[in-house]
Amino acid sequence: MHCKADKAQKGIALLLSLVMAAVLAVSAAMPAQADDVDELRQQKEQLQQQLDAINQQIEDNQAGLADAEEQRDLLQQQRQVIQQQISVIQSQLSDVNNQITAKQAEVDAKQVEINEKQADIDQRWSDFKLRMKAMQRLNDGGSIALLSSATNLYELLSFQQTLEDIYSKDDQVLAELDAQYDELNTQKQELETQMADLEANLATLQDLGSQLDSKQNELQTNLTQTEAQISEAEALAENLTAEQQEIERQFNEAADALDAALRESLQQYDNAAQIHCSLNFINPLNSYKYISCYFGDGGHGGTDFAAPGGTEIHAMADGIVTNATYHYSYGYYVMITHGTADDGNTYATLYAHMNSAPLVSAGQAVTQGQTIGYVGTTGYSTGNHLHLEMRINGVRTSVLPYISYHA
Repeated sequence: MHCKADKAQKGIALLLSLVMAAVLAVSAAMPAQADDVDELRQQKEQLQQQLDAINQQIEDNQAGLADAEEQRDLLQQQRQVIQQQISVIQSQLSDVNNQITAKQAEVDAKQVEINEKQADIDQRWSDFKLRMKAMQRLNDGGSIALLSSATNLYELLSFQQTLEDIYSKDDQVLAELDAQYDELNTQKQELETQMADLEANLATLQDLGSQLDSKQNELQTNLTQTEAQISEAEALAENLTAEQQEIERQFNEAADALDAALRESLQQYDNAAQIHCSLNFINPLNSYKYISCYFGDGGHGGTDFAAPGGTEIHAMADGIVTNATYHYSYGYYVMITHGTADDGNTYATLYAHMNSAPLVSAGQAVTQGQTIGYVGTTGYSTGNHLHLEMRINGVRTSVLPYISYHA
């Protein structure tokens, strides 16, 4: 709970003059003064309405600003997540590209092996064809001549075995070459399949990256728009605050003018008509938690008594209510004039931040201890408390010397 600097000095015993005027049925000049007072009072009420309207605009704008700032924070978080995802995708794309490059090198190397094996096969096949031609020539007569030249059975059988070995060896070599060629092609197909998988993965990552880029651009557009909304709301808040301060200034001037007009009318009456103040004041709260702010702290114009909302507030002494209304700073408040004491000074008390409209009205006589309202936190207040003022000759002073209290 904090001290609130009160911004307007209210009329203390001003409306009292109107009450006493009605009781004493005085001069013919009074109707004109009453009209002036009514006009000033009306002006003050109109300014209060303007203040209420501007305060509502400020509240609505602050709510909109808070929503926009929350939306901005959310968009920034989303953008950060998207950027992290893009970074991951880019890293994956780099890895896949490196894998594709490495896999292409493997495919190229395997193709070299295949080409070399094909050259070997072609050479072997060429040699085989030459031998086949030689064999063919042997079959056409040469082999018979060789067989005829054999001097014994061993030579004949050896020659025949040699021919069969040549045929067999050629068949074996050609079969091995074919198997090696098929294996190389199989390996190449596997590499190409792996390459195709990598390229498909690359395409998927590129598509996902494009989607993330689009989402990032969308978020940036929304973020830019939200930043513009925040700037507009901040500018509006500044303008509304300036307007609020100007209306408050006019309100205070109107309140001072009303105060002066009522004081002037009060001077028309005989001193005998004044209420006598006994200076026998009581604490307006039967109980409270603690004093949350003392008179003079930070320019504070009263003493704040922290108490639960709804705690009864009592008149500190007999008197007449001069104000029972709403003020932008005091909230719902009551001011009571207690008249003039033997020391020649006039005394008044003010009770602010009530939780609802006061139980008394201006011009009403009250007795000491009478309930006039309940503790609240209306107006410029940050928690339930009673803002209590003692005014002597219209000047605020500490109330503590006049009541019993605990800190």
